[in-house]
Amino acid sequence: MEKAWRSWEQTLRAEIAALIDIPRARGYPSLAECARILRRTWRAWWIATGAIFGLIAVITLVEGVTERWRNAREIRYEQAVASVTPDRLIARCGQPAEVVTKTYPIVMRTISYRFKGDKKVMLVFSRTAQEKSDWLFLAMKDESGTRSYDTPVTKIAAPPCLDSKE
Repeated sequence: MEKAWRSWEQTLRAEIAALIDIPRARGYPSLAECARILRRTWRAWWIATGAIFGLIAVITLVEGVTERWRNAREIRYEQAVASVTPDRLIARCGQPAEVVTKTYPIVMRTISYRFKGDKKVMLVFSRTAQEKSDWLFLAMKDESGTRSYDTPVTKIAAPPCLDSKE
């Protein structure tokens, strides 16, 4: 077996050396020479082709899996933000730093929490003055009102207790 391997390896090296010498000789190889070389090196070509297609398949698979994971996380964040009410917020995040309720024809409730050091985050909810109406989550902003949390990802990142995984 070892002898056959060495013989095949020497033949392959000679063929490759012949291929390298072809441009130097200023002549063109005949089709018969090309066919002979391809017949002897077909295994290497199949391995290279298989490796390339395998790599393409693995990259496509990994991209698909990460895209699905990213979409699932975004859906989870959107559901967490859409289902937040003042009662659920207090149950998940604990006692707020401040709660302000104003009653007009609608009820406005602003709940403030201190997260990540001294950052104060205010969450604003509203509902109609009827007792059985549902709360609507309106906005989330910082204490100064300059930073607004517009996307579900930023809303979850500000108070991490909203994330359903925690």
